[in-house]
Order: sequence, then structure tokens, then C-alpha cells
Amino acid sequence: MNQKILTASLAALVLTTGAFSVQAESTPPNFYSLNEVVVTASRTPEKKIDSNADVAVVTAKEIAAKHYSDVTEAIRSVPGVALGSQNASSQISFTNPLTINGSQNVVIMVDGMRINTNGVMNRTTALGTLTNMNSIDHIEILKGAASTLYGSDAQGGVINIITKKPEDGQVHTKLDLSRASYNGEKYGIYNEGSSNGFFWTVDAHKELQGTYKDGWDRHTINHLNAKSISTKFGYDFGNDSNLVFNYEKYKLDYTRPDGGTTSTQADHGKKDNDRISLQYNAKITDRVSNQFSIYRNQNRIEDNYNNLTNIADGSGYTDIHMKTTGISDQLTYKGNNQTIIGGFDWYKDEIPHYKYSWGHGSLAIDSPEEGSSVTTTAFYIQDKWDITDKWNVTPGIRITHNSQYGNNTSPSLSIGYKASENTNYYVNYKKFFRAPSLLELYYMSKNAPNLDPEKGYTVEMGVNHKFNSTLTGTLNIYTQRADNLIGWDSAASNYGNSGKIKNNGVNLSLQKEFNKHVSATLGYTYINADSSTKNTVYANIPKHELNIGINYQNSKLTASLWGRGIMDRYTTKDTMRDYSSYWVWDIAANYQFTKEATLFARVNNIFDQFYTDVGTSYGPNADPTKYQYWYSAPGRNFEIGLQFQF
Repeated sequence: MNQKILTASLAALVLTTGAFSVQAESTPPNFYSLNEVVVTASRTPEKKIDSNADVAVVTAKEIAAKHYSDVTEAIRSVPGVALGSQNASSQISFTNPLTINGSQNVVIMVDGMRINTNGVMNRTTALGTLTNMNSIDHIEILKGAASTLYGSDAQGGVINIITKKPEDGQVHTKLDLSRASYNGEKYGIYNEGSSNGFFWTVDAHKELQGTYKDGWDRHTINHLNAKSISTKFGYDFGNDSNLVFNYEKYKLDYTRPDGGTTSTQADHGKKDNDRISLQYNAKITDRVSNQFSIYRNQNRIEDNYNNLTNIADGSGYTDIHMKTTGISDQLTYKGNNQTIIGGFDWYKDEIPHYKYSWGHGSLAIDSPEEGSSVTTTAFYIQDKWDITDKWNVTPGIRITHNSQYGNNTSPSLSIGYKASENTNYYVNYKKFFRAPSLLELYYMSKNAPNLDPEKGYTVEMGVNHKFNSTLTGTLNIYTQRADNLIGWDSAASNYGNSGKIKNNGVNLSLQKEFNKHVSATLGYTYINADSSTKNTVYANIPKHELNIGINYQNSKLTASLWGRGIMDRYTTKDTMRDYSSYWVWDIAANYQFTKEATLFARVNNIFDQFYTDVGTSYGPNADPTKYQYWYSAPGRNFEIGLQFQF
């Protein structure tokens, strides 16, 4: 690991107390707090400062203040998180690149239930399709391996989206409408309420987009017509017990340039996703509680390359239906000095339908993946034991049975030292494995190739610290090793195990309140990647990333300015050498001119920066004149709208 970078990061965390000497009035933090209750790191509620993990939180207040369109926008500035987009919106294409701490293996959850689908392209889910932001209470981002509690694909971390639960006896409605650059329009309605034990939320959203300009004033093919609805209905039995039903539906048709920004041909696509779940939370005794969940996720994608009028006459067509069904149950025991968690997860990933066409004149045929499935059954247990008032130890283990690869174990051990109410140190060791996806197993053949699961471990240490009532910070240092990396073998025209990965990194975050009106955030990420297949595993991941945010609020006005600096990306050199570093700044403001009405505005990419965060997929030896598979992001653009709440 780069010692200079590490030393500088540690020094920044220690010396910032003096640097930010301005005292604030006593007021709750604007967006962030180490006293926030989080659940993702340990699967049981605890204060963020007490968590032996690197956890970031995006609050509903920040979402509202910055008018994030979807979950990708909300987490983009979190240190350690890297995202890409193939157009003006993250909703377009199969999925978009997502990594945490340099790993693509990330579990996505809503209210503790996984929404990953094991099909094609990325192994996570299309985060851009999660657009019903009014119904989100907060988003928790756990950075670092979490396979013991969350499964094999939690090598990089976990993103858990926690939805709102309305206050008893309250009913509220919110209307949003806005206009934006490139013929953008957004309409939304949100209603929440609670009465006599029953509670509900309903969030409906529609969004339109057209052709946009990048930072070099070039027109880029783009079309987006998306609509979604998210509903939540529940009944509170009292004594912290409730039953909750969720249903989400998302539909989209889109257009993007075929092969990247320089192409004048268009690819057309459609998405039709839905998610349904039932969750029962029960407080059995003062010490024992249980959470039972059953869920089903469906993703349907039709991607028509080159705008084909007849799938037999063009170069590419994909029509795929992916489905995940799951059951989970967790029992939690809270003793005087112990918290024991045990449970099981079962889920089945399947591809009921998959047709495709490749090559001019070919007919659409059944993919080898059609009808394929894999089931995962896992049992886990974890015990957080407070040995003394300051020391705690948390051993855990997960035993997983994969229908293709049999039994695997994922042990973990965490040691925490609570030096004071304001300082918590921790050291973690966590093992993980990842079984191949259905695409990797069955690409081009009904017979599964001889692939080994990826296996490895993560070691991390960190500190959560509250310097004073106005300044908080977190520091996390980690190293990650993995064998049997699964990647594309061009010689065999199939997937294979190739090489090892070694990844060291640092995540640093600081939050400062200057007074009751002004606050600031600072985030820094450093990744030192070493891989035999660096360009495919770490493509477009920044070596250094700096995030800066300044927030202002009074009784009527809130405003935010935030910037993201990318420096020295691990990327292919041929097509991306001139775009490896950039800064992008955004600004948003809200003015409440009546009790019910708020005017809001947002300007993205204020300085009209040309940049791209999605590069070629063909590697460093590709002909850059032939394979320009990269996508430029929009230049300066705006959104202005009204919000009514009653």
C-alpha cells in the first residue's frame, strides 16, 4: 500500500480537529450523524459509531435536498463506491457497473430482502430502476466483505434501502413536477398514512428524456420513457410486531447509441420489472425477536441492437426474463452483554426465457441459459460479545449449499475497542466465496464449464470518531485477496478461471457543522489494485477519488454544492487515456415560499466538464478506431420544479 497516501489519510483524520475550529450552535446534523441507528452491518439495530464496520448512510433529508432521481445518484458520492452509466440516465441498458472497494460483488437489498438477480451482465441489479425516492427513509452502504451475514456475492459490500414507516395517526401527500434539459419531464405523487394500526405508502413516478449534449457540445442519442409505482401496506400488532406487504412495478423503453457515443445507430430496449414481498416482524420476548421474509423479483429485458425491424436481419437481439424467489428467517437474542443472530436464507435464481440473435441473417434462437436455475441454501450464526465495557468480539460463520457447487463456509471475526462514547476502533477478518453466475456457467453451451468459485478474504481496520459536537469522521483501511477469478477467456470464447486479485485501499469521511446553517462533508478513497486481469476487473475504478459537499439551510431555503474528483483511473489506455481524471460539480436548492409549496432547482455539471465513467469493454489491445465502446456523460444541464405537500 502506498505509505504516503496512508500517512496523509491518518494525519487528515487526526489534525482536522484543529483545522475546523469554528464552533457550531447546538443543532442536529443536516444529513449525517454517527448517532444514527443502522442495521446493515450486524443485521440488528445499533448506532453507527458502535458498528465494527465502514457504514455510510444517505438520509431522506439529503435525498429531498438534492433531488436525487434514483438510488445510483444517491450513493455516487459515497467514498469507496464507483458507478458507471451508459447514457444520461442510469436506468438505460441491462445494468450499470457498480463496485464497492474495487469489487463488483455487491448485495442489493430493500428492507433486508435481496433484489439481486443471477442472470446476465452484472451480478447485482439495475440500481437506476429504483426511482421511487420519496418512499425511502435512508440508504445504508456497508463497505467490505459481509458474506457471513449476506451471502457469497457480498465480497464488496451491501447496499440496503430502508423504506419509510409512517407515524401513527398521520396522513401526508406530496406532489412533484419538474422540467429539465434534453426535454426532460418528471411527475410524481407520494402518499403515506397510518390509522388504527394500519399503515401504508404509495409512490408513483414518471420520467421522460430525450437527446442530450455532452461537455463537447455533441449530440448523443438518448430516449427514456419510464414509469414506476411502489406500494407498502402493513399492520402494527403492537409490542414491536408487524406484518408488511410490498409491491413494486417498473416499466421503461429507452434508446442509446449503438457501440458508444460516436455511433449514429441506435439501440432500442425495454424493461419490465416487478418485486413482491411479505415480511413479518415479531417481538417474542423482551430479549428475543424474529424476522421472516418471503419475496419474488422479476426482471424482463428486451434489447434490440441496431434498431432492428426484423430480428432476422440484424446483428443482435436479446430477450431475457430473470426471476429470483427467496425465503429468509432470522432470530435475534439480546442478552446483557451478548447479541446472538442466527438464521437461514434460501433463494432460487432462474432464467425462464432467453432468446437472442447474433450475426447478420441469424434467426432468434433459444439461449443455452434458457430454463437454467441455481438454488442457494445457507445457515448463519453470529455472536457479538461485550467482554468488558470497552472490548467486544464478534465471531460468525455461514454454511452455504449451492446446487452447482455444494457446501462452502464463510467464517468471520471482528474485534472492537470502544475507547470512549465518542471513539470506536475495530479490526475484521472475513472470508468469502462467489459461485459463477448463470451466464458464466451456460454461455454458448447447455453443459456447465469446469469453473471454480472465486474464494478469498478481506482484512480491515478502522475507527469511528466524534471529535466534538460539530465534527465527526470515519477511517477504514483494508486489504483484499481472491483466487480463481472468473473472467472472459478470449482464446476459448467462454468464461474461465484466470488469475488472482490483490486490492488495498483507504476510505476516509468527515462531516463538519460550522453553525446551525452551514455544514460540510469531505470524502476520500484510495485503491491500490494489483490484478493479472486489471483492465477487465478494475476498468474505470478510480485510484483516487475526492468528494466535497457544502450545505446551507434556514427556515425557508436549503442549498447544496457538491463535487466529485476522479484521479488516475484503472482503465484501458487506448480509448480512455485522455479522460482518466476529471472534476464534476453539481448544485441544488429548495425554497419553501408557502407552508405547502416548495420551488426547487438543480444544475448538474456546472462547469460543462467532458467526462465518461464507462469505457471500452475490449481491453487495452483493441483497435481504438474500431472499438469505441465508451459513453460520454451529459454536459451542463438543469432541472426546475415544484413540490406540494399537504
